[in-house]
Amino acid sequence: MLPDSELGAVLTVVRRCLAVDGGLPVTGEPSFVHRRYDGPGTVRIGAYQDGRLVACGAARPAVGRWSLVGAVDPDVRGRGLGGELLDRLMAAAETVVQVETEALTPAAEALFHSRGLRQVFAEDVFRLGAEVPLPAVEWPAGVRVEAWGTADEEAFHEAYRRSFADRPGFPDWTRAQWTTWLVEDDFRPGASLLARDADGTPVGFVVCAEGFLVQVGAVPGWRRRGLGRALAVAALERLRAAGDAEVLLDVNVNNPASAALFRGLGFTGAGRRARFERP
Repeated sequence: MLPDSELGAVLTVVRRCLAVDGGLPVTGEPSFVHRRYDGPGTVRIGAYQDGRLVACGAARPAVGRWSLVGAVDPDVRGRGLGGELLDRLMAAAETVVQVETEALTPAAEALFHSRGLRQVFAEDVFRLGAEVPLPAVEWPAGVRVEAWGTADEEAFHEAYRRSFADRPGFPDWTRAQWTTWLVEDDFRPGASLLARDADGTPVGFVVCAEGFLVQVGAVPGWRRRGLGRALAVAALERLRAAGDAEVLLDVNVNNPASAALFRGLGFTGAGRRARFERP
C-alpha cells in the first residue's frame, strides 16, 4: 500500500508518462492526480526499483462503481508491472469496475482487452500551436455573432442543446448545470461566441477556457455551411490575442466530422483519453 507521503512520487511518475504518451497537460497537475489517488476508501499500490517508485495505481469508490487508474514509468515498461497493478486493483474493487486512462497506448489497450474490459468512451486530444497560421474564413450569409456577456446565457444554452441533442450520450443539462460546469476560473468569455441567424435564432456557438476550445457546435440545419469552422477560427484568434501559446481540444472518437474540421485547421493529435469497463 502506498502511504500519503508517496503522493509526490506518484505525481512524478504520472508526469513522466505524460511526457511520453501525450494527453492533456492538466492531467499532470497535483490537484488532478490527488483527486484520483486520494480520498476516503481509496486503495493505492506501487512498485519500486532501487528505492524509486516506478509504477502506481489506485482504486477509488464512486457512485455505483470503482474507478481504477494506473501509471508505469516509461523506463520500466514491458515487464508485466501494468498487468500486476491492474489485477490487484480489480481484485480490490467491490462492484463494477471502470478503468480510466488519460493517454491510451496500444499496449494499455491490449492489456485492458486481455482482462475482459471493453471500451465505453474515448476522445482524442488535439493541439494547435501559435506558430500555425489560421486560415481566412467567410461567415455564412445572414449570421451575426455576439460574445458571452452580450448574448444572454439562455441563448447560448439553446445553441448548445440544439447543436448536440442528436449526439450519442448527450446529457441534456439544464442551463444551470451547463453554465456551472463551464464557467470556472479559466473561462474565457471574450472568446466564447454565439451565432444567430437573420431572425435572431441561435444557430451555433463556441465556448472557451484558457488555452482550450471547450465546445463548438452548429444546429443541424446549419452544418456543412462553414459556420463551425468560422466560429472556431474566430475563437482561436481571440485566444491568441489573449496570449495563449497553444490551444487544446478533445473530440469524441465517434465524431469524425469534427475531427476532420480541426485537422483542417492545423490541429494535430496529442493523445487519447478513454474509459473501459468490465461487463
